Amino acid sequence: MLIDSHCHINSEELRLDARAVITRARDAGVNKMIIVGCDYEDSCEAAAMAEDFSHFGLYASIGIHPHEAKRYEEIPPMFRKIAGNKRVVAVGEIGLDYHYDHSPRETQKKLFELQLRFAEEVNLPVILHIRDAMDDAMEILTVHRGLKMLFHCYSGGLEYLNEVLGMGGMCSFGGAVTWDNKSSEELREVVRVIPLENILCETDSPYMTPSPLRGRRNEPANVRYVYNAVAEERNMSLADFSRAVEDNAGKFFGW
Repeated sequence: MLIDSHCHINSEELRLDARAVITRARDAGVNKMIIVGCDYEDSCEAAAMAEDFSHFGLYASIGIHPHEAKRYEEIPPMFRKIAGNKRVVAVGEIGLDYHYDHSPRETQKKLFELQLRFAEEVNLPVILHIRDAMDDAMEILTVHRGLKMLFHCYSGGLEYLNEVLGMGGMCSFGGAVTWDNKSSEELREVVRVIPLENILCETDSPYMTPSPLRGRRNEPANVRYVYNAVAEERNMSLADFSRAVEDNAGKFFGW
């Protein structure tokens, strides 16, 4: 069984084709998918889709992406009700993004802290978006080390890996692990040394399409390319690796 721990079937690129996208994923052996929220409306749609397609193994996370932080001074009140939905298994994607700085950094940090406290209150793990902001993120996360944390599209390299693991953090790897460039080779170095029990796989679809499909719209079905790449780097069979990731996901998300 393959699991896509992070996808955006609720995106403009995929929502109108959702049923076909989900069916193709199931046909490719993907039995569970996490639809991720990036703002209030997006999160409501993720939760509704997970409910509508529950028989396909869909789950949801709800959260405000750091790009959208400037639009929110507090957690949307309805998030507390949505968090009680049995198909909602995480708060995310939340965090800091200093690469694009679409929201002021102080605003990002304030909302990040609010959402971490919210996750503690509703007893859900967090899916983290951290880009070019590991120092500030780790400082904030240290206060919340009791939370279960998943670093989506982990990009902290070997430099931050021990610190992440010391917090019990999970790292999810996506299409970038299949690409042929310097940063992807550095990512494969992480893949080779990280403990097996700390690994999940994702597509971040419709973005980050893996090789050899780059240039096309990404879909959850393509998570198999990520599984194959990581298993190869670790000298494991796909069957053994997929069983390990299935176990990891079950422990992290609690389904």
